[in-house]
Amino acid sequence: MLDYKSSFVPSESAERVLRTGRILAEHESPADMVSRVANTLGEQEFAFTDDPERAAQFVSDFGSALDRQEIIMSTPVMTNAGRYTERPLTACTVPTTSLDPESKKLLREEIISLHEQGMGTGFNLDDTKQPDETLRFLNMVAVESANSGREDRPVGNMAVLNVRHPKIDDFINVKKDAPARGEKWKFNISVDLDDEFMEQLELDGVITLRDGQQRKAREIFQEICEAATVCADPGIIFLDRMNDRNPVPGLGSYKTTAPCAEVGLIEGETCQFGYINMGKFVSLGSTGPAIDFDRLEQTTILMTTALDNSLEISQDNLDGDEIRHMSSQKRKIGIGLCGVADAISLAGLPYDSPEARTLMQDALSFINFVSKKASMKLAEERGSFGAMSMSDGNRHLEEPGHLEHLYGNISTNAVSAEEWRDLSERIRETKMLRNSSTVALPPTGRSALIIDASTGIEPHFDTLQANPAVLSSLANLLRAQYGADLYDPQTHTPEVARIVASAHSIEPLGHIAMVAALQRLTDEAISKTINLPAGSSPDDVAAVYKEGYQAGMSGVTIYVDQSHGTTQPKQVR
Repeated sequence: MLDYKSSFVPSESAERVLRTGRILAEHESPADMVSRVANTLGEQEFAFTDDPERAAQFVSDFGSALDRQEIIMSTPVMTNAGRYTERPLTACTVPTTSLDPESKKLLREEIISLHEQGMGTGFNLDDTKQPDETLRFLNMVAVESANSGREDRPVGNMAVLNVRHPKIDDFINVKKDAPARGEKWKFNISVDLDDEFMEQLELDGVITLRDGQQRKAREIFQEICEAATVCADPGIIFLDRMNDRNPVPGLGSYKTTAPCAEVGLIEGETCQFGYINMGKFVSLGSTGPAIDFDRLEQTTILMTTALDNSLEISQDNLDGDEIRHMSSQKRKIGIGLCGVADAISLAGLPYDSPEARTLMQDALSFINFVSKKASMKLAEERGSFGAMSMSDGNRHLEEPGHLEHLYGNISTNAVSAEEWRDLSERIRETKMLRNSSTVALPPTGRSALIIDASTGIEPHFDTLQANPAVLSSLANLLRAQYGADLYDPQTHTPEVARIVASAHSIEPLGHIAMVAALQRLTDEAISKTINLPAGSSPDDVAAVYKEGYQAGMSGVTIYVDQSHGTTQPKQVR
C-alpha cells in the first residue's frame, strides 16, 4: 500500500479556491488532497507492474512535484481521485444521447450525471431544426444541475453551429440580451467558419445556407461581431483546421470542442488534463533567459505517466459502452501549461515580444517532443492506443506520419524539424504510442490559482496581483537593469512598462501573436481570451477575428472590458 505524505502548503487565497470549489473533502487538508491524488495515481502503476519499488518511486516523484508546485492536475483529478471511486477523472466529453426532442428526458439525465461527475460537455447543433431552442433547453439543464448543490466543481459547456445553418441568426444572438432578460448562462457558443466563408467575406461575396438561402458573408460576420462586442459570444471556431490535427480521423471528425475550445471532440470522446508550471523552470541567467531542460524533461515524463494512469482509472468509471470504447481507442491526454506569464516576467521579457514567444516555443516544443517519446515507452509496456491498429484513418501510420505533418517543418532551439521527422518515422515503424495526442492548452482556471501561477498562456490579468515570489524577483530585476520601481509608475521607462504590462494594456495583436506562435506546436488547440479595451466597436472585434484567422488560430474568443456591466474578462475558455 502506497503512503505518500505531502507537505503541500498553499497560500490563503489558494486554499480558499480549494475549499469554495469543493476540491477538498469536508475535513481534508490541502496536503491530504495531494497525498490522496498521488497515492491513487500511484496505485495504478500496479496494473502494469508488480514492482512496488517502481510504484513507490513514481508516487514520491509525482507527489514531490506537486508539493514544489511544479505541476498541478485539472480539478476533476484533484476532486475525484481516491475520493469518489466511482467517478472518472475526466474533464470533458460529448454526450451520446440524441438531441432529438423525443430524447430530452434521457439527454437531461445524461448531462446531469456527467456534470455531477465533474465533466463539462460539448455539443454540435448542426442537425437540430431550431438550434436556439435546443441550446436554451441544454442551458436550462446546465443551470438546474449547477443549482442542485450536487456538483463539486463548476463545469462548462460548449455549443457549436456551422455558419450555413438556416437558423444561424437566432444562434448568433441567443445570448446577446441575456442580462436584460435576467437569464443565467452556463454555455459558451461558437460559430464554425471555414476557408470558403472567409474568402467570401474578403470578396464581399455570398454563401449558400443549407436550405438554399443566399446570404452575404459580410452581414453574417457583422452580426457575429456585434453580439460578441456586448456579451463575448459567439466566438468563432475553425473545425476544419482542428480536424487537420485530428490524429485518428477514421474514428470520426471533430464536431465540437471542450467547453473552453482547447480540444476537438467526436461523440463519446474524453480527455485528461494536467499542467506544468513554467514559472518554475525559467530564469534569467548571465547570458539571458534560460530554461532548465533537464528538470523539464523529468517533469514531462512524469506528467505523461500520471495522465495515462488517470485515464486508466477513468476508463473503468466512464458511463456507457460508447464512451469507454472511444476513450480506449484514442487514449487522448492533454499536458498543458500554466505560469507562462510568470516565466516570461522572470526572464525579464515583455509578454508581447518576439523573445517571449521564442522562449515559450522552445519550452512547448520540448514538452511535446518529450511527451511523445515518453508515450512510446509507455506503449512498449502497456500497449498502444486502440486505434493504432487501424490500417486506414490513423495518421500516425501514414506517409508522412502525423507528427511529421504537424511539426516536420518546424525547428526551435530545443527540437529540430529533423528530430520530429525521425520520431514520426519511429512511431510509424514500431506502431508504439500509448496516447494518440499528448498536448493541449486549456485555460487552467482554478488549477493555476491553487499554486498561485498565472493562468494558461494568458498574460498577467493584473501585474500587481501576481504571485508574490514572481513580483519580488521581477522587482529586483527591474531595479538592477533599469533602476525602476515595479510599484511606481513614475519611474517606468517604456521598456519597463512593457515588461509589467497586464492583459488590459497589451494590444490585441500581442495576444494573437502568442497564440499563433504556440498553436503551431500544440497537438490540439488553445484556450485564450483576446482582451479588448472598453468601448471597442464591432469593427474592432471584426479586425481581431480576421487577424486570428490569418495567423492560423483554430478559433478566437474576445472579451471587451466592461461589456455587460462587468469588469471581469471571460475566463471560462
